[in-house]
Amino acid sequence: MTITTRSTPTPRPAVFPPPSTPLLFADGDRYEWPETGAAWTRVDGGWRPTPDDGSGYLTDVEVRSFLHRAVVHWDVRHRFVPVAPGEILPGAALHGRLDLGHLPVGDFQSFAQYVTSSRTGDLVPLRDLIAEYDEDIAYDFSRTIKFGDTAHLLGVMLTEQIRPELSYDAAAGRLYARYEKFEDGRRDAGMPPVKCLHVFVLSGAPAEA
Repeated sequence: MTITTRSTPTPRPAVFPPPSTPLLFADGDRYEWPETGAAWTRVDGGWRPTPDDGSGYLTDVEVRSFLHRAVVHWDVRHRFVPVAPGEILPGAALHGRLDLGHLPVGDFQSFAQYVTSSRTGDLVPLRDLIAEYDEDIAYDFSRTIKFGDTAHLLGVMLTEQIRPELSYDAAAGRLYARYEKFEDGRRDAGMPPVKCLHVFVLSGAPAEA
């Protein structure tokens, strides 16, 4: 298979490998090799080179295997980028802590938390975002969090943030949280709140390798 490269590879070297192996995938997800600019996008259940030159395709099994090895061997040359949701969050809307308590997810199942990078605009693992500001502190953050802790965090978002929206997409194995908040000085300056997005991706083994 010919490796297809993007025109503008990511200039900053990766610090961390993928935080975990996603248990499920969704169309629009990307699998990337940041050092070379090679990238594949999931379309109709398969992975196509981006841009698609027809040179070859990957399957979910292959991508999961590549990511699994990257997690186990601390290989920073691989990256998984979950697709960002549209205006309406995918899956079933969650309206309160009671909804969170009834999700068919075991308390000890792990999720990898992705947030929006201030540098690229992509969804990145939380510790990668922290590393953009302080790499040393980022090492103290765990790769994944258990569902019980995730549910607690989402419950706090529901009660403490502005215009919170939550949903659970069982087909993709993802929890979504979107809300607004005022960063330091924005309210006093008469500026609008900042929109925040969290995507929790259900993790397969090895979640804590």
